[in-house]
Amino acid sequence: MKQRLGLVLALGVLGLLGLCYIQRNDPEAGGSYFPRCMFREITGLHCAGCGGTRATHALTNLEAGVAFRKNPLLVILLPFLVVGVVLESAAWVIGEGYRGPRVRLPGQLAWSLPVIIIGFCILRNIPGWPFELLAPR
Repeated sequence: MKQRLGLVLALGVLGLLGLCYIQRNDPEAGGSYFPRCMFREITGLHCAGCGGTRATHALTNLEAGVAFRKNPLLVILLPFLVVGVVLESAAWVIGEGYRGPRVRLPGQLAWSLPVIIIGFCILRNIPGWPFELLAPR
């Protein structure tokens, strides 16, 4: 249990350090290291994650509206992802004795989530209103 706790804490610290780096370095300003989206580089289209780093930068600076304009799907799904990671990390660290809540996706949601992500990717690349609102701006 101590090794698992140490691993979770180390990954948590690395995640917080990454968030601090993103918070202090604007991806749009340049001068910092942020990888470019290879899907966008190759196809010229926005993937479902395009704008995610910029949205994270905006969220760490408490600018939720700006973050939503960069990647609305990320902003909507992020709270669920954070809660899921925390709950499953606690269950993994405690092990067999864990009696708290767990993340269990119903079968339909497990199948519909990839469809939603792919659909978002397709819709944000359709030119014209209202679809252009989904593209990172």
